[in-house]
Amino acid sequence: MNIDIRFRRVIFASLAAAIAACGGGDSSTAPPPPPPPVPAATVQATPSDQFTPGNVALLQGGTVTFEFGTVAHDVFFDGAPAGAPANISEGQSNRSLTLTFNTKGTFNYNCHIHPGMHGTVVVE
Repeated sequence: MNIDIRFRRVIFASLAAAIAACGGGDSSTAPPPPPPPVPAATVQATPSDQFTPGNVALLQGGTVTFEFGTVAHDVFFDGAPAGAPANISEGQSNRSLTLTFNTKGTFNYNCHIHPGMHGTVVVE
């Protein structure tokens, strides 16, 4: 038997074993379910111009505490959707402010100081 053919057989057998070892898992690409809603959450307004986490699931009557670091940010619920808490209209830094969400719904917010900085609170 030719060395080249034996080498190819070894390579093929190795690849087949590697593929078989990877099998058996769930091939579903569905995203994981969202976390359950919580009574209180904290969102950090970061120096990298992000709200972290960007999405919060909250129980009705729950609160979100916005922690503002060294860079000033604000929080606006543009269009004043029914049930949204008051905007944090002045730039805030080095402090925390808590907003209460008494109405079910989806509340998108953003920072007017930093375009593109946004987040969402879903109240269930």
